[in-house]
Amino acid sequence: MAIFVDRLRRIAALLAVVSGAFAAPAAGQPSRARLIVLHTSDISGRVHPHDPRADRDFGQGLARISTAVKGIRAEGPVLLLDSGDTINGSPTQVLAFDGIIGDGRDPMVKAMNVLRYDAMAIGNHEFDYGLVRLETSRREARFPWLAANVERPDGKPAFDPYVVREIGGVRVGILGLVTAQVPYWLGPRVAALRFRDTVETTRRFVPVLRGKERCDVVIVLTHDGIDRGDESPPGGLAGNQAGRIAREVPGIDLILTGHTHQNIAPRREGSAWLSQPGGYGETLTRFDLTLERQGGAWRVADVSGRNFPMKEVAPDPELVTLSQTEHRQTMEKLAEVVARVDRPVSAEGARTEDTAILDWLHGVQLREGKAELSFASLLPSTLRPWEKDLTVRDVWTFYPYENSLVTLRATGKQVRAALEAAARCVDGVTFEGGAPAWKRNPAVWNYNCDTMEGAEYALDPTRPEGERVLYLRRGGRAVRDDEVFTVAVNSYRASGGGGYAVWLDCPRVSESERGLREILIEDARRRGEISLEPNRNWFLAPDLPESRFRPPA
Repeated sequence: MAIFVDRLRRIAALLAVVSGAFAAPAAGQPSRARLIVLHTSDISGRVHPHDPRADRDFGQGLARISTAVKGIRAEGPVLLLDSGDTINGSPTQVLAFDGIIGDGRDPMVKAMNVLRYDAMAIGNHEFDYGLVRLETSRREARFPWLAANVERPDGKPAFDPYVVREIGGVRVGILGLVTAQVPYWLGPRVAALRFRDTVETTRRFVPVLRGKERCDVVIVLTHDGIDRGDESPPGGLAGNQAGRIAREVPGIDLILTGHTHQNIAPRREGSAWLSQPGGYGETLTRFDLTLERQGGAWRVADVSGRNFPMKEVAPDPELVTLSQTEHRQTMEKLAEVVARVDRPVSAEGARTEDTAILDWLHGVQLREGKAELSFASLLPSTLRPWEKDLTVRDVWTFYPYENSLVTLRATGKQVRAALEAAARCVDGVTFEGGAPAWKRNPAVWNYNCDTMEGAEYALDPTRPEGERVLYLRRGGRAVRDDEVFTVAVNSYRASGGGGYAVWLDCPRVSESERGLREILIEDARRRGEISLEPNRNWFLAPDLPESRFRPPA
C-alpha cells in the first residue's frame, strides 16, 4: 500500500511540473513583451554632421543617429548596441588623442555616453593606437566593451566576454566578438593578447548565456563580416565568419555584424537573424522582437527588422553642440598650409600607371626607412587634385590610416611574389576606341593595390599566377631571386595585410615611432615647395611593345 501511495505522489508531482510548463501566466504577469534593438557599427569617430576631412556635410554620423534613437525610444524598451571601429579614423579623434584639441577625453566615447549605449563589441581599429589608448577610452565609457575571443597570455579574458541586460523582465545576453585577424594586421601592437576563433568562442559562450545566465534572448554583437571573401594568411584564423556562426551555432536570436562596411538589411540565416548597418553612421539597423511567456520564461515569437538610412534625418542639436568646439578646432588644424605644389597633381589612374603623387609617398618611405625598395598604394577610393597650396587636409585625405613605416629585409624572390600579389588588382583588359583599358578586380580592396619604387618592372595581370611579372630590373640588370634588399612598407603590409602574406617571412629591420601621415606632413613642411613628376619606373602589359595583347582589328 505504501509503495502504491508513493507512486501516486510521484505521478502527481510529475503532472504538476508538466501542467506548470503549459500554464497561463500568473495573475498580473504580462503574456507578451516587446523589445527594440538598435545597432550601429564602424562609425569611426564621426559625431558632427560636417565631415572635416572632405569639408562638407556627409549625411552620416552619430548626431543623425542620435535623432533617430531618441525618437524610437519613445515607442518602448530599447537596446542600443555598436559593433566597434568606433574611436578610430577621424581627424578629430586623432588630434584629440595627440592632445592638440579637446578637453582630454575621447570625443566619440563622450558622445556615445550621452546616447546611453548599452554595449559595444571592440573592433580591430580600437587597437590601432595601442593598448594604453584603448584602455583609457574604455574606462571613460559608461557602457561595456566586449570581446569574448580575446585573452591574456594566462588564458583569462582580456575584456568582458558578455553582458546581460534585463528589460521589463526579459533577460537579454549580449556576446561580443572581434575579428580574429587583428594580429595579422597589427602584429607587435597586440603581442600581449591572444585572439581566438570566433565560431568556437560562440559555441562556448552561447550555452552559458542560455544556461547559467538564463537569458531569454541571445544577441551576438560582432566586429566581423558575414561571408565576404577575406584575405586571411595561409593557416591563420579566418575572418568574416558571422554567416558560419548563424548556420552552425544554435541558440542565437540576432547576429549584429560590422567590419566590412556593408549595408545588409536584416535577414534570416540558419536559426538566427543577421544584419549590418554599413559604416560611418550611414544607416541604423532596427529589430523589433515580440516575445511570449511560456513556462515561466520568455520565448521570441516574432522578429522583424530593417535598415534605416540617416541621410535625411536632421542632426541632433545636443550632439552638434557637444562636438562643436572640437570640430572647429579640427577644421582650423586641417586648413593649415604645409607646402606648395609647382603644378596640379592628380591621383587619377594611380592603380594602373605610375603617378607623381604616389612617387612622393615612395620617396618619403625610401628616405625615412633607409630602404632600397618601397611598396605603397593609393589608400582612398578617390582623391581630389592638389593645386597650389597643399594643406594638412590634403595629406589626411591622401593618407587616412594610422600606419607606421616598417623596413623589411627581403629577397628578390619575395619582392617578385609581392608584385604578383599586386597584379591581383586587375581582372582582365578591354579595348575601347583602340586603347587598352584595365578592369579592376572587385574582390581586391583599392588600398591593397600596391606599386613599387626603387626598381623597374612590368606586369601582365592577365597571365597565370606566377607568370605576371614580365621583368624586374634594378640598375639596368635583372633582379636575381637570391638578392637581398631592404624594403619599406607600411605596418599593415608588414603584418601580411591585404593579401601580402609574403612579407610575414621577412625580418624587420626597423619601425618608425611616428605614423606615416605625420612623416608626410613633416616632409612637406620641410620642403616648402614640392615638385612632383612620375619617373615611369613600372608599366602594365598594354603599355609595352612586347605585350601579347593587341587591339582587335
